[in-house]
Amino acid sequence: MTSIKDNYTQTTKKWLEGFLFNKYSKEYKIEVIIPLSDISKINNPSIKKINNYSLLDFHPDVLGILTSKINEGVNIILLNRSTSSISIKEIGEMNIYSQIINPIASFIVSLKGLPNEVNSLLLSDDICNSLLHYHNKEIVILKIDEKGKIDNKSTFPRKLKDMF
Repeated sequence: MTSIKDNYTQTTKKWLEGFLFNKYSKEYKIEVIIPLSDISKINNPSIKKINNYSLLDFHPDVLGILTSKINEGVNIILLNRSTSSISIKEIGEMNIYSQIINPIASFIVSLKGLPNEVNSLLLSDDICNSLLHYHNKEIVILKIDEKGKIDNKSTFPRKLKDMF
């Protein structure tokens, strides 16, 4: 019997595959995996092309691997998922991962979105910027239901709500 988390991980993997295919398939070969270990321990030839991949001792819930069709360069997409509300701790964790690996995109997705306290914090531009920005990019927070449908009212940063 599969758990709610396992089912939700599969839902978010499917969502990420669709998103990456629509946005990046002309330029990249796309692979989306559910890592069972740290990135540094994944036996995948594309990952081994990432500079200092052996230092990447963390693992996201879902990992997108984009390999350039032109030069075989590799880029990463990080996605962490939660079946409960997203905490500041989870945002901070993704921020650190994103600072280290500098992915093309980082996502935190949840069945329940943000609790009121975190939502209120992120309405402050200064706090939102400090928590969600890395290398001139932004961590995107999404509320995605069990079927993969996005609730745009729960998207952060707010300026991206119509992008998904």
